[in-house]
Amino acid sequence: MYRQAPIRWFGLSLVPMTLELVLQVSIPVAGVVLSKFVVPVASVWCLIVLDQRVRNGRFAIRQGMARTFRLRGRLLQLAVLSASVFAFQIALLWMWVGPSVALGVATGDPAVVTQLTRLQLATVFAAGTLPGMLLFFTAPRVVLEHAGVVEALHDNLRLLGVGWRPLAVYLALSILLVGSVVFQPWLLLPLLQLGYVGYWAYRDAFDSVAAD
Repeated sequence: MYRQAPIRWFGLSLVPMTLELVLQVSIPVAGVVLSKFVVPVASVWCLIVLDQRVRNGRFAIRQGMARTFRLRGRLLQLAVLSASVFAFQIALLWMWVGPSVALGVATGDPAVVTQLTRLQLATVFAAGTLPGMLLFFTAPRVVLEHAGVVEALHDNLRLLGVGWRPLAVYLALSILLVGSVVFQPWLLLPLLQLGYVGYWAYRDAFDSVAAD
């Protein structure tokens, strides 16, 4: 895939993280929580553009935007599911460190965030990959096949069981990279490429998917 348009592929992988950073830095207090609902929308757009390029040979950015917003209710459901991963991380912080720290992290308070050790941050970040696996096959099924969210979640759980060995390797690598980003920020670059691995895993499992 990277043999053609490698710079565009790399740039596409940066879109969600860049948007998240902009929202969290530019909007005080609410920026962190807002980003957890907005960034999934950008991720859906990236998935659609990726699929269009692979299937049709064109990124078709505008068409990708139109297809993204045609999802409507499904788009909102995916955003809520994605935000629930952040809610899980905040709940973990609440139980582990305390409510004041959890709320401080949720509101992006630098004074609170700097109280946490890098090991604590790495643990909380890495823990989010566990509930995140619920979206592994769910998101592409909902976005590319227009499957119902409940149906897609059910199939996701089934496939996690069927393909647990390679998916366990993927999860372990995700945990390692996510946790290590706190210590070595440059590891964010290979981490962002795992989204493409997820897409091809989906294609292997659902290769008969019909595109719009």
